[in-house]
Amino acid sequence: RARDALRGLDVLGAPPHALQDRPSGQRRLLAMRAIRDVPVKLYVESFRQKIERTGNLATSSLRSVRVDPVVIVAIRSDGSVEDISFVRSSGRPDVDQAILNIVKINARYSAFPPNIADRYDVIEIRRVWSFDETLRLIEEVN
Repeated sequence: RARDALRGLDVLGAPPHALQDRPSGQRRLLAMRAIRDVPVKLYVESFRQKIERTGNLATSSLRSVRVDPVVIVAIRSDGSVEDISFVRSSGRPDVDQAILNIVKINARYSAFPPNIADRYDVIEIRRVWSFDETLRLIEEVN
């Protein structure tokens, strides 16, 4: 009976609360904290590394940021950027513009591998952008 009840369910997949269906039918994942889905975790990690590597070239004038901004970058399955939104601004227009520029300069990101594209159309990566010695994208801690 238990097998019959579970038939057709993806019990090893991502938890259902992480998936947000939109009226348009898009399947979205909000990647905020520790991600248990290994392929998604690797994709988000490659995004972080690319941003940090390129962003560090432009951060020398941004080191005096008092408030670390929280930014959501929505990436489509083809690797294009759908949206960049600020959950919390840095309070400095030059810093916020630098973040937009860093994301746009790095755009086109890798297309989702098939094991992610089969499940999601868009991944929204939410991170704290910290401009200390170098640019670091950090998971939020609540």
